[in-house]
Amino acid sequence: MATYVEVRPRGDHFYAYEREAYWDSALKQGRKRTLRYLGPCDEHGKILEPAKVQLKGVHSSFPVGPLLVFHASAEHLQVRQRTRKILGMDDEQAGHFVALALNQATSRVALDHLPDWARASPLPQLMDLEPESLTEGAFERVLSSLCCLNKAKVWEDRGPLLQHELTRAWRSQCREPPGAYYDVTKQPYYGWANPYAQRGHDANGGISNVVGFGMVVSAGHHHPYLCRALPGSQNDALSVTETVRILQERGYDGLRMVMDRGMLSKENVARTRQVGYHLVGLVKGWSEETLALASRWSEEELEVPAYVVRTSRGSVYARAMTEPLWDIPRLRLAVVVNTRRKREEREGRDLALQELEGPVSKEQLSELKRTLKVQDPRRRKKKGYVPGLLVRCRGRRGVQVDEDAVRQDRAVDGRFLIFSTDLSLDGAEMYQAYFQRDAIEKVFRTEKGELDMGPLRYRKKDRTDAYATVLYTAALLWSWSEQTLKRKFPEMSLAEALRSLENVSWVRFGVGKTVREWSTRLTEEQEEILSALGATRYLPSP
Repeated sequence: MATYVEVRPRGDHFYAYEREAYWDSALKQGRKRTLRYLGPCDEHGKILEPAKVQLKGVHSSFPVGPLLVFHASAEHLQVRQRTRKILGMDDEQAGHFVALALNQATSRVALDHLPDWARASPLPQLMDLEPESLTEGAFERVLSSLCCLNKAKVWEDRGPLLQHELTRAWRSQCREPPGAYYDVTKQPYYGWANPYAQRGHDANGGISNVVGFGMVVSAGHHHPYLCRALPGSQNDALSVTETVRILQERGYDGLRMVMDRGMLSKENVARTRQVGYHLVGLVKGWSEETLALASRWSEEELEVPAYVVRTSRGSVYARAMTEPLWDIPRLRLAVVVNTRRKREEREGRDLALQELEGPVSKEQLSELKRTLKVQDPRRRKKKGYVPGLLVRCRGRRGVQVDEDAVRQDRAVDGRFLIFSTDLSLDGAEMYQAYFQRDAIEKVFRTEKGELDMGPLRYRKKDRTDAYATVLYTAALLWSWSEQTLKRKFPEMSLAEALRSLENVSWVRFGVGKTVREWSTRLTEEQEEILSALGATRYLPSP
């Protein structure tokens, strides 16, 4: 079939039409038909004025703003091509995987409703997919390709191979500092028979049936290195060794790992150093040794301009030293003092001590004992023991203030210790490295919010493992889009940009016997955002 422009005279005017020559198989002869009216023209076919189309009805409308943003990122990172190469899929199956990731990043409809969503969306046009191929079985086959039984009847999770390939893709296209952040989130599970679903601590601090997901992200743009499912009851610290092993085997050398203090142990520090990674973390709990280190410098020695560090909420002071700790001969330690927290802690303790000196009721006395804490010599040597400010004595109250303990407590008001196995870091660098871990907490907030990580409803282990790779891909599309946005709008978050695009729709109108496609009219801001994200070219044009 071939199309051409035909010019038709009518009186003193000329009009242009787009015509098509085609083969009529029923009549077994060539025929011609008009596809559309182009508008008035000159005798040579030059359009003088675009045709004014008469619309006879809206066939459908689909919100497409966020979808085009993430589709643009998927195209830039060649997710479809890389999926096809790594998993051995054909082009259609690889397109179905991209549709799974785009759904996770945007509408997040359940698997049994996904075919209807995909067919109603512009994905068939954007990715050249047959609408009839978008079935629940097709998406199930994609998940099976990510994790399935091999010929030896052993479960083979191929999702990490794809994660590694996509990590190589983003690492080759952007310069990132060597930092990486690792954390675990627990998501509620409503269902039965999933081996990952176990009784554990949920996001609300309670105990429920949960599935864990561990994620490692980069320090700069928060691109994911790894996402994997974990048993819900497993202590977060127990996942560190396997995570570090996976990162090492993938060839990610020289990383500086930052972890939550709940993951840190002497064994995890040693294991991380064995593979050549450095570790930055918060020293958890107080002991006589760490209290002595934290109070080494007086306020006059610590709170000086040389050690001030600017933060998003003001400033702190951080001074570093190299000392032995946890049987490690040389460890870099930063004494950090938050002056606002110091003032609050000091005022709260002083008010409680003042109240203790006056007449108090039994209820007030009990509350003050809980606040100021009564020393227990039997627990002094235990890990994490915090010395109390009161000691037991004879008398009606049964306690009195330990002035030495008060002076010791006052010396560490607002202070905490950060450690690093990298001896080259100063106090400011250690503070900034650790508290940039807020990045991964932001990632998990995005996963649980905009990307809707849970609640999970996959009952099989293989489906949960496969879902981790879908989450990885959606997180990458999110972080890559945010990185792209920051180049032109450094103060705008991606969430804000996507909210401004919510009313951008892909609309199908009836025009005679045909259907034409347009996008809703863009505001100036919407056009600038879509252009910055490389998504404008995917909008339909009449």
